[in-house]
Amino acid sequence: MDNVHAAAATLLHRVAESGEISISVLRDFAELVLRSELVEASRQVLEGPPEFAVRRALELASLVLGVRVVCDAEEGKEGAG
Repeated sequence: MDNVHAAAATLLHRVAESGEISISVLRDFAELVLRSELVEASRQVLEGPPEFAVRRALELASLVLGVRVVCDAEEGKEGAG
């Protein structure tokens, strides 16, 4: 997820600086997001066998909460600096 986060930040900075972004850059970013852990975990819940749905959903929830913890920690660092 770190690479998705970094790519999102880079994309936002590029838009803010120049306003023009090539379609290939946008597509590369979208492809990166689609390969992320969150999307893969979501697919496993949706497409996996029902007997593993709860386990996969718990793994997905852990990933989501982990992303939130990292975001909160980063915001705390920015606020302190």
